[in-house]
Amino acid sequence: MKQLFTWLKGLFTHPKETKTMTDQVVEVPAVTTPTAEVKAGVQDFEAALTFVESGVTQLGEAAKDELKALAKKYL
Repeated sequence: MKQLFTWLKGLFTHPKETKTMTDQVVEVPAVTTPTAEVKAGVQDFEAALTFVESGVTQLGEAAKDELKALAKKYL
């Protein structure tokens, strides 16, 4: 009977997890400005602009945001 109560108690209680402290340093990335994001995201601004403009002409204004994302990713 005692084993049954121990087993039931084990179902509802969980041992506390302990974490040890370390001297490890975690680097936090710097916040980027919109200007830095544009410079890093698009290598050739003219090619990206041409890509987005021609895409809007063919696909319509609704596709503009998606075309900008593609230009940032691939150009």
